[in-house]
Amino acid sequence: MVCALGTAQTLNDEPDRQLDYQLCTLPGSRLKFRGPIPNLRRPFVAVLGGNETFGKYVGDPFPNLLSDWCGLPVANLAVPQAGLTLFSEERLLLDLASGAEVTVLQVLGAQNMSNRLYSVHARRNDRFIGASSALKEMFPDVDFAEINFTGHLISTLKDTSEDAFGVLVNELKWAWVQRMRRILSLIESKVVLVWITDQGNQTVADQHEQSEPHFITRPMIDDLGDAVDRLVEVPLNGVSTLNDKIYPAREKEAALTLPGQQDHSCIAEALAPIVTELARAPGPRVPQARGIDQSSFSISSGTAVNKSATRP
Repeated sequence: MVCALGTAQTLNDEPDRQLDYQLCTLPGSRLKFRGPIPNLRRPFVAVLGGNETFGKYVGDPFPNLLSDWCGLPVANLAVPQAGLTLFSEERLLLDLASGAEVTVLQVLGAQNMSNRLYSVHARRNDRFIGASSALKEMFPDVDFAEINFTGHLISTLKDTSEDAFGVLVNELKWAWVQRMRRILSLIESKVVLVWITDQGNQTVADQHEQSEPHFITRPMIDDLGDAVDRLVEVPLNGVSTLNDKIYPAREKEAALTLPGQQDHSCIAEALAPIVTELARAPGPRVPQARGIDQSSFSISSGTAVNKSATRP
């Protein structure tokens, strides 16, 4: 394991606030994780997720706090800007999670994921790589060469044609469920889904501008019920401030969009009794046989995932 200090820059004469993430790499992966990573040869809990789990801009992300609550080492294997494409293609992370007593998997949005209509970067899943011929036919007036990020892609397509955009959203939802079921089938430890939502997510889950994680609805979560051991839903108040965050001056606006230290405490508190109970329960989880539509992993460009749905 190799660790390096995170850095920050001061811009526009605004006082800079620096947070050392102790960035680490693991053998066999080019990804960087928030350190320190605990000894993975001893019983531990694994946590997979994106920006929120990584704990961007906060001193003690909820995986750290969860370790204090549970009395077990917790490996924060979250990756900034991660979507389901990263976790479906980085088999190392799923293998590590399979060796844990319990795996906590954050519910991530559906837009940062390769699908049959567009593809994203393999590691930075918020980066748009290319559109399929079908998507180009659906939106003939859009110049996809000018789009670099999925957020820009989604807002552009929504503003161009609501009817075609509805087709895209249905594809994202379907592909998300299929991809989640595949990921879950490859994790051999007990699995807790943590759904970190805005208050009001029940009614605006389809409105990507207003809710996180984008496009995730309760029926989609319910569809995974047989594939996970527990679901923990953590509604946040939707109001974020900079008071308990540490950030470079140039990232002030980005810092406003993510949970603060108090939010991370709420997430850890909600997870702690469930994770502790499962970690103490005897025996591993035995994944059920699941029908997975492999066509959801065939994309127009980038690296396609087309492995067996079960471990060899």
